[in-house]
Formats: sequence, C-alpha cells, structure tokens
Amino acid sequence: MPVENWIMFFAVCFVASMTPGPAILSVITHSVYYGAKKSIPIILGILSGLFLLSLMAIMGLGVLLESSKILFIWLQYIGAIYLCFIGIKTFRSKTPLQTNSKPEIQKNSFIKLYFQGVAVSLVNPKAIGFFSALFLPFINPNGNVFSQFSVLLSILLGCSTFSLFFYSMGAQIISPSIQKYTTAFNKITGGCFIGLSVMLVSSNKT
Repeated sequence: MPVENWIMFFAVCFVASMTPGPAILSVITHSVYYGAKKSIPIILGILSGLFLLSLMAIMGLGVLLESSKILFIWLQYIGAIYLCFIGIKTFRSKTPLQTNSKPEIQKNSFIKLYFQGVAVSLVNPKAIGFFSALFLPFINPNGNVFSQFSVLLSILLGCSTFSLFFYSMGAQIISPSIQKYTTAFNKITGGCFIGLSVMLVSSNKT
C-alpha cells in the first residue's frame, strides 16, 4: 500500500479515536474519581472491545447487520439501555472525589472493570459498519489480507491507546480542581451518557 494511504489511514484513526464517545466518557469519569492507574482495566477492556469489533467487521458481520434491520435495531436498543443505565447511575451518584475509603472502587474487581470496558465498546452496532468502511478500502484483496489487517489493526489500537490514556491522565490532572463540584460533575457526565443513549436509539430512524 502506498505511503500516502498509510498516512491517510493513520489520520482517520487518530481523529476517530480522539473524538469523545461512550468509551472516552467512561474513562474520564473513572479517572476523575480514582485516578488514571485505576482506569487501566477499563482501558484494556475498551481496547479488547475494539479488537472484537474489528474482527467482526473483517468477517463481514457489518453486512449481516445491514441486511437484518430487525437485528440491527434490537442491538441498538440493547446498547442504548446499557448507556442509559450507566447515565442514570452516574447522575444519581453522590460519591465524593478522591476519598480515602473509596468504597466503590474496592467493590469493583479488575475483571468487572475490564468487562465494563468491553461492554462500553460494544454498545453501538454501527461501529461494526464503521470499521468495515475503515478497513476494507485499505486492504488489497490480491495481497496477504491477514498481514494487512494486522498492520491496520495495530495502527487503530495504537491510536486508541494513546487517546484513552491521554484523556485518562487529563482527567486525573483536573480532578482536584473540581472536587467541590462533585454533584454537578455527576449530573453532567450522567446526562451525557443518557444523551448518547437517546442519540443511539434515534439514529435508526435516519
């Protein structure tokens, strides 16, 4: 593949990974409360979810979802319900920032946080179509598809890793400055999750 195409693919991946969405919002929220280090399980889960979405895209499941309108809509509703659940839980939370006891984080094991990250990545079935559109134009069917896909996936995951840790570290840095506004922060982030769930449901009408 020409160098220009590699640069174009990298640019698309970087912009897409830096664009705020459910995954980034989840990482920011957790990092503000518990720090960037405690958010690593969620980040690993999100990256695993992206890997699964990429595999599904390359296997052609994006075409299957587009051909099965009912399945697609039901998956959207399930994803929207999950985002709405997170939003309501965050909206109603009164957890103080950076407390000494940190009761919630003690209850959340590495595995639980990891699968929470996976779930956040998989909530939007349209992402499979996006990855199909992202990978397929850059893959030469006459070449080694596996090796091409591996390189493209590495670039995507690399950009996503940078993005997630960038937002996580940034959230940890600004955390002390918003300690007095815990309730407002919860309501804003919770409202964003709820808004994303509404957008996900309404998108099947377009």
